[in-house]
Amino acid sequence: MLVASHLREMGIEQQLGFFLHTPFPPVDVFVKLPWRQQILDGLMAYDLLGFQTLRDRNNFLACAEALLNVDLPDLQLPVVSVANDRRQVEVGHFSISIDFEEFDQLARTPSVIEQVKTLREEMADGKRLLGVDRLDYSKGIPERLEAFQCALERFPELCGKLTLVQVVVPSRVDIPEYQRLKARIEELVSRINGRFSQTGWVPIHYLYRSLERSELVALYQTVDIALITPLKDGMNLIAKEYCAANVDCDGVLILSEFAGAANQLGQHALLVNPYDIRGVADAIQQACEMSRKERLIRMRGLRQIIQTQDVFVVARYVS
Repeated sequence: MLVASHLREMGIEQQLGFFLHTPFPPVDVFVKLPWRQQILDGLMAYDLLGFQTLRDRNNFLACAEALLNVDLPDLQLPVVSVANDRRQVEVGHFSISIDFEEFDQLARTPSVIEQVKTLREEMADGKRLLGVDRLDYSKGIPERLEAFQCALERFPELCGKLTLVQVVVPSRVDIPEYQRLKARIEELVSRINGRFSQTGWVPIHYLYRSLERSELVALYQTVDIALITPLKDGMNLIAKEYCAANVDCDGVLILSEFAGAANQLGQHALLVNPYDIRGVADAIQQACEMSRKERLIRMRGLRQIIQTQDVFVVARYVS
């Protein structure tokens, strides 16, 4: 965030841009930072600032208005200009996306199709849920596991017929907080499996490793439901990848309302509050009971949005 200000001090006046891929806090949170002024001054040294969502852009503008005394323009515009005594800065929101065609085409390759067949043979019959997350406290993995447990408790007819595949990608493995998070996740997985497992059925398949892209796309096609429930996320591209790889359009996306992708995908996804354990459990049950007709309508809508608002649209707009 401070790079531009240092470059300006060196006399560099070329155009500089900065994109923030994580959420920007509202004023009442941002003002608690001891270095709040340095951050805002540093960001105002750029020529273009990009944020993932309109909410994040407006949070930044509100902070600039409160702490830098800048005048705010019409907030209805996708890109607005704000100025201090040094320069004018363009501020916009650019929703990061994926290469839709890459995932769609990879999902149709013979090798991935064969992997899907193998995975379906290895897993128990019934509905399959998928969670894919980097090991991070913002992803809400323990809360998701508790919601899955709640679903098995409240809807016993799901026992033996619903399997959660939870992939956790290692991250910051040397930091004690992350080690404790990993231990908590594994304790929850062990407890739920120990309590609910039946002959021929284990409720949670837990993978702690990175996956090759072809493996991931095969998993996207193998499962019936994606359970994407971060406590807070800049965008969450896993949600978009799942839909792009769902070439038969027969899947359900359960998505946290606190993921940036909810702004784009909320119309066709099942939106949930990840802190509401019972509410997420209800959404799981709703997804399991959803008719094929409704699944097709929702997934076609999701895929159309992602295809028409892919990463190249954003890149052309910014350029």
